[in-house]
Amino acid sequence: MYNSIPKRLAALRNLMETNAIEACIIPTSDSHQGEYVSSHFKFRKYLSGFTGSAGTLVVGKDKAGLWTDSRYYLQAEQELRGSGIDLFKTTLPETPCIPEWIAEMNYRSAGIDGEVFAAREVLKMIQVFNKHGVRLVDDFKPYTRVWPDRPDLPDSPFYVFPVGYAGKSVKEKLSELRAELSCQGADYLPVSGLDDIAWLFNLRGSDVDFNPVGLAFALIGPDIANLYTDKNKIDESTLAYLKKNNIQLRDYSALYADLSKLPAGSGVFTDTTRINYFIYKHIPSNCRRVEGTAPTTALKSIKNPVEIAGFRTAMQKEGVALVRFWRWFEAALEQGKELYETDLVRKMSEFRLEQDHCKGDSFHSIISYNEHGAIVHYSPSESTKARILPDGYLLVDTGGQYLEGTTDITRTFSLYRGATPEEFKQDYARILKGNIALSECIFPTHTRGSQLDIMARQFLWKDLLQYGHGTCHGIGHFLNVHEGPQSIRMEENPELIKAGMVMSNEPGIYRTGKYGLRIENMMLVIEKGESEFGQFLGFETLSLCPLELKAIEKKYYTGQEIDWINAYHRFVYNRLSAFLSEEEKAWLALKTKEI
Repeated sequence: MYNSIPKRLAALRNLMETNAIEACIIPTSDSHQGEYVSSHFKFRKYLSGFTGSAGTLVVGKDKAGLWTDSRYYLQAEQELRGSGIDLFKTTLPETPCIPEWIAEMNYRSAGIDGEVFAAREVLKMIQVFNKHGVRLVDDFKPYTRVWPDRPDLPDSPFYVFPVGYAGKSVKEKLSELRAELSCQGADYLPVSGLDDIAWLFNLRGSDVDFNPVGLAFALIGPDIANLYTDKNKIDESTLAYLKKNNIQLRDYSALYADLSKLPAGSGVFTDTTRINYFIYKHIPSNCRRVEGTAPTTALKSIKNPVEIAGFRTAMQKEGVALVRFWRWFEAALEQGKELYETDLVRKMSEFRLEQDHCKGDSFHSIISYNEHGAIVHYSPSESTKARILPDGYLLVDTGGQYLEGTTDITRTFSLYRGATPEEFKQDYARILKGNIALSECIFPTHTRGSQLDIMARQFLWKDLLQYGHGTCHGIGHFLNVHEGPQSIRMEENPELIKAGMVMSNEPGIYRTGKYGLRIENMMLVIEKGESEFGQFLGFETLSLCPLELKAIEKKYYTGQEIDWINAYHRFVYNRLSAFLSEEEKAWLALKTKEI
């Protein structure tokens, strides 16, 4: 891999020179601004060798750099070694933003494929480039010349997601969406987020690993609902479903032309974080742009009663799979079997797929032993896998896709036969106390995620410790495991936390060369009551998996925290025991015993 990267960069630089471009910016994203992308769009990975799910590559005429966040620092350092590409750590204050770096390098022109960039990113670039006299070429598409074996676009078929799982029909969703557009002074909404389209039309697909979505665009208006996709992806039954719901099927590439023909004076809703720059460019200048969070994204984030009930069912199924997985690997270690991280990844998927209505994993399981756990989004492979021994620590971050809902959970296990080291117990307490504090938090409506983040971090900060990732992300309903617009993190996000949202709760600590420790549960935002001071919200913990009793030292917890742990373990046992064998129930009883 390392030997081929310089050759690939050289091929791109030759093409750049031919087109009078001195810097080329290559993101991770696709035309739909999704976190996970199909192989067809993985140009950044092809050029750099970096396999992380977030990062932007800049290839200059004589320098190259990769910008990524703290989840991938260690991984990027390893994967970029020998490539000629420098690592830029985006969360450090001294790290320049990409447009400023290009200007500092005295590059006078920059090329991008505007179709794979969010509109907001390009608009910010333009501001900086104009300030420094850098010319932007927004339609530079070097793929065919530089990437000779580029994979084709995926072509898996769409299928209908029944209302019995979705909770609302397409007609109901379109009616709500049009009402929301009207309230915001907009007539039309272009939609490029694959999860938004899947949710709106009650369709699912398999074009993107781990996400049950298909490649498509949509355009919604007062009397139109257009779906833009490869027509070969729509079979006769799905086509009949579309016609029944007055959804017009259009070619995948026809959106831009249709946008350019919108009536003069129309209000077009533009979520510049969710649409690509080409969509933005094709909105006629004689139309009004109404900017904000796409109503599809906002509506999708509030789960209806059927979806909420589905999440609880999915948690029960995931809990059973996790119990069987934990019991299996614990017994395998005790028997001295040779186990590697990759073996555990496969076995976790096998236990999950035994559950009814499971459609697979919601992301590639992060199962990391000892020092690998400090690489936040480490992905074990045949070349990096570590053998699991009955001493040390194991971090398991995993999740599944069920028709009833999407799951995401993390547990960190002590594998020591004897006493667990005190440092780990102290770190476990810091993380678990933060997890409990956030899960028990009650807060007024109109609260933003950044106002809650300290609840999870406080026990780390008091000891001068920190983690670099966010504390909570939204989670889709049989959709993407990472879903906006809400989040709980240090960075400001103007979106409010609202009743009906489903979110993660995942503080962590990562000690380089030793271990990573994260505890993650999923939570539902619920109404807690009303007083003279207004309405208040809180959280209901949904995840069903024991905590690691070997890592819990009572002296580090308050009496209330111990009560929470015991109550949570009773909740786990009571919800799961009916679905387990007698042997499994006995094992779970030990893992959830009162402390």
